[in-house]
Amino acid sequence: MTAGRLRARKPQGGRNSRKQPIRAILPDMSRNKHPGAGRRLVVVSIDGLSVREWEAVRRLPAFSALMSRGAASRSLRSVFPSLTYVVHTTMMTGRHPGVHGVTHNHPLQPGIPVKSQRWFWYAGQVKAPTLFDLARKAGMKCAAVLWPLVSNARIRWNFPEISALPGESQTLKVFASGSPAYLLDLELRFGKYRRGIEQPWLDGYVSRSAAHTITSRKPDLLMTHLIALDTAKHAAGSDSAPARSALEFLDGALGRIVAAIDQAGLTGETTLAVLGDHGHIDTTRRLRLNQALESAGLCGGSGADFRWRAWCRCSGGSAFLHVRPGDREAGALALDALRSLALDDETGIEAIVEGDALAELHSDRDALCALLARPGTQFVEDRDGPLVEHAPEPGAFGADHGYHPDAPGYRCLFMAAGPGIGPGVELGGIEMVDIAPTLAHSLGFEFPETDGRVIPGLFAD
Repeated sequence: MTAGRLRARKPQGGRNSRKQPIRAILPDMSRNKHPGAGRRLVVVSIDGLSVREWEAVRRLPAFSALMSRGAASRSLRSVFPSLTYVVHTTMMTGRHPGVHGVTHNHPLQPGIPVKSQRWFWYAGQVKAPTLFDLARKAGMKCAAVLWPLVSNARIRWNFPEISALPGESQTLKVFASGSPAYLLDLELRFGKYRRGIEQPWLDGYVSRSAAHTITSRKPDLLMTHLIALDTAKHAAGSDSAPARSALEFLDGALGRIVAAIDQAGLTGETTLAVLGDHGHIDTTRRLRLNQALESAGLCGGSGADFRWRAWCRCSGGSAFLHVRPGDREAGALALDALRSLALDDETGIEAIVEGDALAELHSDRDALCALLARPGTQFVEDRDGPLVEHAPEPGAFGADHGYHPDAPGYRCLFMAAGPGIGPGVELGGIEMVDIAPTLAHSLGFEFPETDGRVIPGLFAD
């Protein structure tokens, strides 16, 4: 299949200058009393919460109660690629991935097995101001509870989402990149509820930690990330019994956080936002793109002997082709290999996106092209196994994401309640880049630059 020209919403507003440190481009909000005095915000990101769950959440007590006293949308459009860390950085910045710089869950690491790759974990890797940056400069007290891209961030109570690589200690890595005294307090109180990083016990630990932080610290801004639904979908499929069970568990976790806000006496001044980051699509076929590049002589070997001229960084429902800088021959050879692969209907390649169409995806500026998978096809980065692999039985490959945000049935859910938000309002289509300016508005300030807008119809003011 030849390249298709895809339309995407163009950014609104200019780009940040990368010659200035982030603090230099933040608005001056240094006052005795921050501009959002009397306003608080709690954000609960539920990984993988999509339109598939719309009818289910309307029947669950905590979700339905939140929607009845606030507003909701079942058409929140994600960004490309629709990967967790990419999307959460957009949630915090209001910028497209090509601007904020987090264009994948992990940086490009050709030849390294995915389980051994470093991810985008650190706040310093974000190239645009975040909601935490603005809130801190406004004098607000902030908390992050298992939130991505905040390792080593200047957050008063920081429980960062970061993973140990082989040979590392998970506990030491979290403590080294977060707030040690705060983390120790949480572990002493709630460690008995956790079983390592297994779900849903981890989300039970995280939701208890978030609730306790609300009642004991009363932060002005708290953002937390719950992952059990995404874990269940990856393992068993989008509409599986484990996914339904995880959603019911997360309703209880949300209820725990809502109760904490009420117990702290903060309901009247707190905006509570709950949202998903991407959808999932059940996969029945795997395609190992880098095998095609290896066959073309563009990569090969392993370990210290691995060599590459071209490499596909895969993200489930999409992939990016990278070549070594200046190696135009490798780029031409790689494109020829991938175009030939796309001609075979068996591979499940939907489109190869290049040139202006690639720029309109607002994503990885260093990639030579992007590949889109057909729904049900999963691009795999590692080279071990057959070029094309079919699931031996239904559900064997589970579900995946990373697809184009306009894939069918792929929109996310958003719901919010709090000061200035009317009850029972169903919002129309919104964009992920709208989330950060909307959250900032609820706290009484604005981003210096954004690719989104405050969600129309959400606030009475």
